Amino acid sequence: MSFLLRAALVIAGLSWLALQRQGSTIIPPDARPTLAEAAAKGWDALPAPAREAALRAGGLEIARRAASAPASEDTLAEDDRTPAWRGTPPRAEPAGRSPGHGEPGPGARPRS
Repeated sequence: MSFLLRAALVIAGLSWLALQRQGSTIIPPDARPTLAEAAAKGWDALPAPAREAALRAGGLEIARRAASAPASEDTLAEDDRTPAWRGTPPRAEPAGRSPGHGEPGPGARPRS
């Protein structure tokens, strides 16, 4: 319900701004309502059950957001916090080889 209400308010606001910018000939410039007046008239035009439902849905959403802990804005993983210039983690050795013995690889030349 709140999404539909927000969408309707955004569309109505954009339409009102477009009419203000283009100079509407429907309403004379001195009789144009302000945005607050237009919103109040739109709210009053809603039937009472729709207004109550919108207020209830909005109140529940506000209470839900106030009761929940604020979401963390930190999106970095622990690995992302480790700077690259402070070294890299050691690589896993292939199976069957012991680390650090300097065994030549399959294509290595013998030392002289």
